[in-house]
Amino acid sequence: MIRRLVLAFAVGALVAACAGERAELVPAELTTSTAVDAFTTTTTPTTTTPPGPPDGEVAPNGRRYPGVATSGEEVAERIVELERLLRITDPSELAFADLAHEQQMHYRHIGRNTDWLVPLWAAAPPDLLWTIERHVTARQQIGGIPGGDPPMNVPAWEIVEPLPADELLALYRQASDETGIDWTYLAAINLLETGYGRIRGTSTAGAQGPMQFLPTTWQEVSNGDINDPYDAIPAAARYLVRRGGPDDMQRALWGYNNTDYYVRAVSAYAELFRDDLANYVATHQWEIHYSAAIGDLWLPVGYFRTESIPAEDYLADAPWSAPPPPA
Repeated sequence: MIRRLVLAFAVGALVAACAGERAELVPAELTTSTAVDAFTTTTTPTTTTPPGPPDGEVAPNGRRYPGVATSGEEVAERIVELERLLRITDPSELAFADLAHEQQMHYRHIGRNTDWLVPLWAAAPPDLLWTIERHVTARQQIGGIPGGDPPMNVPAWEIVEPLPADELLALYRQASDETGIDWTYLAAINLLETGYGRIRGTSTAGAQGPMQFLPTTWQEVSNGDINDPYDAIPAAARYLVRRGGPDDMQRALWGYNNTDYYVRAVSAYAELFRDDLANYVATHQWEIHYSAAIGDLWLPVGYFRTESIPAEDYLADAPWSAPPPPA
């Protein structure tokens, strides 16, 4: 059985691709020179954005914890704006990453404030209603996954940059071709388990790597490197086949994490990715947030702790991880 490290949005080494045999996995239409065209609409890209809520302090990597609107009406308006902006902004621009991070935070907040759903449904235009509804469904299901009391400490993790979206997509699709498991399920699991490989760390149950395998389970499906996405992603596909996929994906996903909430969350994100590749590209820019007892802590790339410490002690030296004050 696989045990999750953390639901990265509820909550060994990741190896980058090297030249040679790995380079050929990236299809020609998704190489660096054409990735932008593959991941954007035909609308002319722009980085001009309306101002959002005030952001937090600057982290050492130059990024900020995005502010979130404080009323249901403002949140609804901003979510619609963000969905539009993410479809017309070049994914290679820093503005795209910041917009995606802000999108992530607004969905996190609306998932915790059901009273805000009424203005959201009123504000959502017909062409975005299904997408927004799937995002909200996923967030609500993640919130239902049993997790115990919020932790008092920050985790002993390292947060790193994931493999590029096009490289991961090639891995998902190759694993799909080999097993019949739709690539969108593999992407959704990778998203929920470790934020596409951003989290390097071992779970309390001993699960490891970007797809979160127990070493004993890993031996059933692979003799490769548990921490290498080039080995872990196809192993996850093989594991899903052993648990009933692709014929019964609900059963297969339940075998991956034994809760219906997890199954519904993964399924919602898979549907989003299948409907529009732009949804996958946006979530690839989502950051790691840790639901601690003292609040929703952002753990940016560069975060590194070899041992867990009280969250308050950590924030004394890393104020950028704390949510910005309300506007």
